[in-house]
Amino acid sequence: MTPSGPELCRAMARAAGCGPGRRVVELGPGTGPVTAALRAQGTAPEDLLMIELDPAFADHLCVLHPGANVVRGDATRIQRIVHGHGWDGCEAVVSGLPLITMPLSVQARVVRGAFSVLAPDGVFVQFTYGPFAPVNPELIRRLRLKPRRHSWIARNLPPASVWTFHRLP
Repeated sequence: MTPSGPELCRAMARAAGCGPGRRVVELGPGTGPVTAALRAQGTAPEDLLMIELDPAFADHLCVLHPGANVVRGDATRIQRIVHGHGWDGCEAVVSGLPLITMPLSVQARVVRGAFSVLAPDGVFVQFTYGPFAPVNPELIRRLRLKPRRHSWIARNLPPASVWTFHRLP
């Protein structure tokens, strides 16, 4: 697996509406290219909580982003992790996970968990290389989510789309 290209990373940070004072949870940051874009968009280290399963990647992120909150953990436990860090919630959850390839039960735990920590007007951001929304349509319906293709990045290899998900009123 290769890191996401710079244009894709910037598009994800824009979709998250990053900026000073906005808390962001990043799922599956890997080597940190999206993290760097989130920081470049104004997310302060103390307002960033990264959940990374791979210990080597997590250690690498700690070195690259001192002051940021890096948790070696499973994204399906996002609610427990966020609350365990003393956060009431966040404004955005940005996912670098291969969500669409996960079994529906796992995908549901990740997405449900993300919306359990998001502010009422918060946004879930996910990218995909496919032509459709990267969250199962049945899950979108059950959770009453509004999917929107935020951007398409043709210059990424392979080309990718960034999708946002909000709660329906």
